[in-house]
Formats: sequence, C-alpha cells, structure tokens
Amino acid sequence: MTKVKCTICDDSGWEKTIKDGKESLRKCKCQKTSDLRIKCISSNVPNKFAGYMLRTFGEKDIDSTLKEVITKIKKFIDAYPVGKGIILHGGTGLGKTHLLSIMVTELHRKHPKLIIFYIDWNDFVSELTTGLSQYPRNYAAVDALIYKLKQADILLWDEFAATKPNQWVLDKIYNVINFRYNRQKTTIFATNYKDETSDGSDTLQDRIGDRIRSRIFEMAKSYYIKGLDQRLLD
Repeated sequence: MTKVKCTICDDSGWEKTIKDGKESLRKCKCQKTSDLRIKCISSNVPNKFAGYMLRTFGEKDIDSTLKEVITKIKKFIDAYPVGKGIILHGGTGLGKTHLLSIMVTELHRKHPKLIIFYIDWNDFVSELTTGLSQYPRNYAAVDALIYKLKQADILLWDEFAATKPNQWVLDKIYNVINFRYNRQKTTIFATNYKDETSDGSDTLQDRIGDRIRSRIFEMAKSYYIKGLDQRLLD
C-alpha cells in the first residue's frame, strides 16, 4: 500500500471544511507548498533548494552571525518593497544559497505577482562564453538571459564574483547592474568575497572592479556570515 504523504487531504489536494453546517472544499496546504516550489523552479532556483522556507533554518543549531542575518532577512521580506537589497558575504558552505532560495519562496508567498529570478554567477558566465569563438555567434540566448536579469522585479545573484571573467563579460555584468541601479530594482547578492581582507587575498572589488562595486554599494546592504563549512560537518 502506498503511504499517504498528507494526512490532511489524503493526497487529494483538497481539504474538507465545514462552516455553518455546510461542507466545502479548499486547496490543501500541501498544494500551496507545491505551488510555491513550482514558482521557485520557474524562477530558476535549483531543484534542491526550491520551496525552502524560513522555518527550515530554525530547526538546527546555527552560528550567531547567521541568526542575525536571518533576522535581517525577515525584516527585509516584511518591509519589501521598501529598502535596499542585500549582499551576503561569507565562506563556502555557510548557507548563502539556502538563504537566497528562502527569500525567493517567502517573497513569492507574500507577493504572488512578483517576477523573481535567481542566477548563479558561474552559469551566467558559462552562458556568455560558450561558443564565443564561433563565428558568426548566435547571441539570441545571451540577449534573452540578460533581458531576464534586467527586467526581474527582484534579482538574486548567487556566487557573485566566483571567477574572474574577461572584460567583455564584465561589461555585460556592469550593463545589468547599471540598468537595475538606475531603475532602483531590488537586487540581492551572495558572495564568498569580503570588502576588506587582512591576508592579501582578493577583495570583492578586486574581483569585479570599482565601478560595479560602487553601484552595488548603493544598491545593497552588506551582511557577513561566519562559521565553518556545514557540508563538512554534516
């Protein structure tokens, strides 16, 4: 016998309710969760993280800096569309992608009509550089992707500055950032790089240049996450 996943609707998708002696049906919570997951996938969130919600971080011990960041993210979600975007700084495995995915889910839940798009830096750079040596180059896919990044009500850019691309790619990135900057569109970033380092390693500005960092400085508030790579601890 197949095990029932939802004890409320017995996997029918509909919950029975009784009001004033009359029985009716309404969409079950499990279906609403499923709808949110589908929306997240359509926003380009990786399947692994699609549908993650704020409560998923409350079920385990987390670093104090991450708790502070989660509190600020809650305030950002509640206040949207008022306020700046966010840039999350932190090392590998500290939950930055998880947090971006949570923001996509929660914002879709509160603002169903928003156009939200998630992009990974590496995927973006790969899309721009694949077939670059081919002539003539078909730029239709590149133009379509850049259009999505520009027009989204909220853009979430993960692994920002993960690689040092060539100048042509940097110019395309600047074009997207500048477009959103001028139109005051909400943009959220996650990066492994800080603004200052004491060991001589690259800063965020070293990776992306001063003109892009300058724009982002006005567009988003920086929040820092500390701790150990959770993937190694699990």
